[in-house]
Amino acid sequence: MATSLLKRGENAIVIFTYGKSFQIKQDRSGSTGNWVINQNRSTRKVIIYERTERGNDIYVAKRTAIKKSRDSGRYVIHLTDVAYYGTTYMNWPQFSGSRNPVRYWEQAVAN
Repeated sequence: MATSLLKRGENAIVIFTYGKSFQIKQDRSGSTGNWVINQNRSTRKVIIYERTERGNDIYVAKRTAIKKSRDSGRYVIHLTDVAYYGTTYMNWPQFSGSRNPVRYWEQAVAN
């Protein structure tokens, strides 16, 4: 499950993509876009689940900005420090806990 990628006290937006708008540059910056999201939620980490022909690739990145997309009501998430984390055999609902392509996760701080 995606929450295993978070440390205590961290939060993240977790997104499902087929990669059409997911871009990674050589400097490890990038973007993924056209999401209906709450741009005011303060998540610094982005977990990307990309379904490809060879499997389900997982990337972890830091969010740098959220900008309006050309599509009304949608946003592009700009990234830095994009890193390939690995491949999972879990399908999206198993990984995220939902069929919705956008999820917000938070790992509670221990008492």
